[in-house]
Amino acid sequence: MTADVEWSHDLRLPLQQVASCAQLLRMELDGRDGAAAEYVELLMDGVGQMRRLLDRALEQGERDAPHWVEGDLPACVRELCRRCRPWAAEAGVALRCSGNVAALRMALDEDRLSRILLNLIANALRFTPRGGRIRVTWRALGDFAEVCVADDGPGIPPERLPWVFLDGETEGGHGHGLSIARTLAREMGGELTARSTLGAGSAFTLRLPVRAVRAG
Repeated sequence: MTADVEWSHDLRLPLQQVASCAQLLRMELDGRDGAAAEYVELLMDGVGQMRRLLDRALEQGERDAPHWVEGDLPACVRELCRRCRPWAAEAGVALRCSGNVAALRMALDEDRLSRILLNLIANALRFTPRGGRIRVTWRALGDFAEVCVADDGPGIPPERLPWVFLDGETEGGHGHGLSIARTLAREMGGELTARSTLGAGSAFTLRLPVRAVRAG
């Protein structure tokens, strides 16, 4: 068993504890509406995603190939934004999403897509001041589709911008997340790029090929 698999296996118990606590909270709320109920559902969604990732690690022992399903890109993006909106509200940041098409059926690895966008939105929330805005937009461009996460935070200094995807880059607080996000994008045959204007915010764009799921 590799070290990565051992690490994944060790996470199962604390993850189950988190899931159990979330289920108890859901029962305690008993169908009531409000912020607490929404946070519990977000917690359950996060637990579900972590379980899928751990299952893959335990089954494969290494990074697996993309798992393609036919999905609706705008619907996936809207759902991710819905899940992140309570965090944005707590930070005093407006989170909006829109696109140039209402639906776009294409081959997606939804776990990888979620990890990329959650990373980008989390980064944007970290650097956007209270009262600021984050805009998540998508565009259908024929053979490609793009999803852009843009904020109106302080921006990235020009001399730092070429290095934000470097593995282990920590200056400015980016850490390993952007490097991982770019790797995931490339595993799906896409690319992740950044642009920024100092004092006027940053934008990270995920570009993916539009293709159908192969039968069989």
